[in-house]
Amino acid sequence: MAIVNENSVLEFYLTEMDRDSISFLRNKTAFKKDIRKYIENLRDAENMNEKIEVSKKLWKILFEAAMSYIDPDKRGYDELFKYFDEYVEFEELIFASDSFYRDHTVHCLWVYFLGEYITKAEEYKFLFKNALNEVQLLKGMKCFVDKLGKSNEDLKYVLDELSKTTEFEDSIKCVAAITHDLGYPLKKINKINKSIGKILPYFSVQDYNEFSFQFNNIQKSNIDSFIDFLSNDLQYNISAKDDNNRDELNMLFDKIFVIENGYIFGLQERWEEILQETEINKLEDVLKSNIMLKFNRANYIRYCSDFEEYEHGIMSAFLLMRVVKTFTNSKFSYGNNSDIKAHDLDYCGICSKQDILKAISDHTSSSYNITGIEDVSSILTFIDELEEFSRISRANQSRQYVSEFCKTDIYVENEVFNIDFIFDNEKLDNLDPERAFKGRCKRFLTLFNIPKLNDNLKLRLRCIGKLSYDNNIYSLEIRNKYAKISINDEEKNIPQYLKGRQFYSREEYEKL
Repeated sequence: MAIVNENSVLEFYLTEMDRDSISFLRNKTAFKKDIRKYIENLRDAENMNEKIEVSKKLWKILFEAAMSYIDPDKRGYDELFKYFDEYVEFEELIFASDSFYRDHTVHCLWVYFLGEYITKAEEYKFLFKNALNEVQLLKGMKCFVDKLGKSNEDLKYVLDELSKTTEFEDSIKCVAAITHDLGYPLKKINKINKSIGKILPYFSVQDYNEFSFQFNNIQKSNIDSFIDFLSNDLQYNISAKDDNNRDELNMLFDKIFVIENGYIFGLQERWEEILQETEINKLEDVLKSNIMLKFNRANYIRYCSDFEEYEHGIMSAFLLMRVVKTFTNSKFSYGNNSDIKAHDLDYCGICSKQDILKAISDHTSSSYNITGIEDVSSILTFIDELEEFSRISRANQSRQYVSEFCKTDIYVENEVFNIDFIFDNEKLDNLDPERAFKGRCKRFLTLFNIPKLNDNLKLRLRCIGKLSYDNNIYSLEIRNKYAKISINDEEKNIPQYLKGRQFYSREEYEKL
């Protein structure tokens, strides 16, 4: 076990760069040189101002390298970078207005680097078992479909596009991580209004107009299109050409694939030897594939609610969609949802950009929950909750910036993913480990869908007090149909402890 901090994740990332394991930096000598330089500068920076200046440069070059790997269209980059500079300046204003406000400028970079550390380090691979299985299944499907003739060109095209999407995974995770909080300033407008309202009466100013904003009708049509884009999923389907062929196709599929409860989980061993040439030809006659656009109404309602509340995740995604032209330049034509031609779509581009926008939107969506760490949304949301070691704040009475809210220890023990937040900073006047713990409990118990949690996802989160006034160990354990809160190994009733009727007791979780 080792404390995870800025240096450890940066050193890991530099090693990954040396191993050439970051797809969007392969054969990109200029990008790698500049990124390495800024990472080393960030690692060696001694004060907050220096860190912020380096972070601004590193943020921009990471975005350019990652996003241009997905699509070479760079229109809107300069406008986005100009906004980012304004965003950093605005964050200084928020720091002044809120003594408990915590940094987001540098935080976004640390979410990215910590995410690379967690997703690529060997000891944490078990967390992403389902995602890795999907990659293997895709490879198997490609191998199988390559045996088929030209009558399945659409399916071959889609599988090729999906393979490209896996190649873009590093870029997708990078862009989502570093842009996920760009909409945060909108959440703080009311806070600033209240501060102004307290000052003006001293100057006999009793009547003033608060800053407010709203979207006009033309913008609302763009918003509707944006939310509609988030709520539609491109899906491909493999089925029998007609009902008479269904039994025959199922029999052939049983020879090729590992199928459980109607879902394909992989290829049978030695399937090529088992499947005869005549049967491969038969598949040509009975197999069809099509692409569908599936509308998710539950997500549509969720995203509409988030936008109405100006949740900073979906506002960040909306900013990207509006400013960076690559998010609106993909070829996307279709007649109706059941008759979509593969070559009328930029399938890979649409899916990759959708993944970025969905992940950013989902990370602050109150109705979003996680059953496993297996896609970009769940990875970003999970890592965002873990990242604590860089959160600069002014959370003390001396108005000094505090660079270490708590230490972070992440490790695996008996296939349980452990997160220890260690509170030992006596310089913070009002550091409260139990308050932080209760906040984490409320977030984790609503974020994770405990009744449906994947078996490979087992978590233990602890807030460990090492202070003169608090040396308790606060613990939350989560796995499928199980949640337990304890303090110094003494179990607590969850609803009573958190004072919330939306939570269940340990016994109730087991029965869900």
